[in-house]
Amino acid sequence: MLTVISNNFGASENDIILMPKQTRYFTVMFGQINVTTTAEEYRRAPFLEVKVQEDFQIGKSREAAAYVIRGDGETNDATITEVFLKDKNTIRVRPIHGYDADGQYTIIMLCLLTPENRKLELAPGTRKRLNFTVTQGSMTGAEFLAVLDSSYVELVFRADTLTFDEGAPYVKVSLQGLLSSIVSCSCPVFFTEDYASQTGSKFYHANINNGVLTIEQGNVTESANASRKFFKVVIPTR
Repeated sequence: MLTVISNNFGASENDIILMPKQTRYFTVMFGQINVTTTAEEYRRAPFLEVKVQEDFQIGKSREAAAYVIRGDGETNDATITEVFLKDKNTIRVRPIHGYDADGQYTIIMLCLLTPENRKLELAPGTRKRLNFTVTQGSMTGAEFLAVLDSSYVELVFRADTLTFDEGAPYVKVSLQGLLSSIVSCSCPVFFTEDYASQTGSKFYHANINNGVLTIEQGNVTESANASRKFFKVVIPTR
């Protein structure tokens, strides 16, 4: 875990968890930031900046996408924002002011950061389609695509529908061929009902642990015109 030495948006030490996997070619950014929008420092910050004691090997990076979960505790809304390395000791994230009225939101980072002036090329044969078995609930039109690297797994999921069994509000999927060395993580499974929404997409909470994806129904309901379900995450290995 990185040592946070300061931030410009009034967060406490416990609000920022950063556990990236680093090489000299890229950084797998793995972590979470809880943002309190009522803090005076947050209101003054054009960007959210976190300074860490350790050096990022790649220095300044290109932009990547991080997930942002709305913090009102009632609606399941989420969106994406921009994250990048400003320099070798500073992470910069674009704030989502559309969620300010809720008092808080959470930024989830499961992304790959590459150097600003260098292109990352994948080795042949690292891309694959994963076989899977649904062990609880059901889904239609599902597929899992992965990029496998010794330092990370990039996983893309999409499905036409999810069906939760009555009394067992989860869909569970066992993924074959997923590296057992990846860390456990939580992520949103997105879908859209209103493409003109000002608060982002709807989502289900999900986690990946020991090769099993668990999607939780929670208090989420879908309308008849809901879009396909999907996520894209980059998960570091241990």
